[in-house]
Amino acid sequence: MRLRSFILSCPILLGLPGYAAEKNGIEASLIKTATDADYAVLSMIYWGQDGQRPDPQHWGVVGSSFLINTHGYFVTAAHVLDLYKPNSAQLTVTLRQGDALGESGMWFDVVEKDEAHDLALCQIKNFRVNRPDRKDHKPTIFPISTLEVSSETLQQGQFIAIAGFPLGSLNSAVQFGTIAATQTWNPNIAGVSAGRRDLVQVSASGNRGNSGGPVISLRTGKVVGVVVQAVPAPLWSNQPVAAAQNSGIMLAVPAQWVRELLERHQVKSEEHKPKEALGIGF
Repeated sequence: MRLRSFILSCPILLGLPGYAAEKNGIEASLIKTATDADYAVLSMIYWGQDGQRPDPQHWGVVGSSFLINTHGYFVTAAHVLDLYKPNSAQLTVTLRQGDALGESGMWFDVVEKDEAHDLALCQIKNFRVNRPDRKDHKPTIFPISTLEVSSETLQQGQFIAIAGFPLGSLNSAVQFGTIAATQTWNPNIAGVSAGRRDLVQVSASGNRGNSGGPVISLRTGKVVGVVVQAVPAPLWSNQPVAAAQNSGIMLAVPAQWVRELLERHQVKSEEHKPKEALGIGF
């Protein structure tokens, strides 16, 4: 009798509509999150010294970032800006222009590099949003999204997605996962105390190029962290790094430190979606 009751109460075993609806709900949330993120995430492209493109092995996407409002502010990981030089086209950001192939490099200013938390706040130069419902503005050039930084308390096991440009891809990728641990430490920082930065571990798979990309709550669509590092292999492993690139372990700075960075400069994060037909001009 007890076994029969257990089977009847288990939607996975029976394939009940309730389970199907929950599964479809998660899938719908992931698709929506992926669409929003696709128009908000920016690729950081290195063009070479003083804008002169070097050989193909030394140029391309070096990291990810994401828009937080329609004033051109975006957030990335501080180490992604190692190649940045002011007033130089050496490192630019790109935005999607309606399809995966339409991109345009833009210069930007670094507002602050928070080395302690591996975060950076930047602003695209000459950035303005065109709203097609305004008579004094031209039609939108292409849609954008912006992502709001969350103030929620992270919970282990909650569903998230990470967005970025793994392995230097020119097209953004979205990975589904969970918050694997709300507190962890960076094994590549010397000293246990120095490594304990209250980093978040996410189970979404990522690689080089994901750094600076957002960790997005599937429930709210808000940013709960910023990817700062992929852990390639255990410290005791003798495997070459290349063999363990796709480790499934990503470390992220929690949104708390992002909010503090924005507050220091009185910058607000705001949520705008592609369906609002926002465009970017420069």
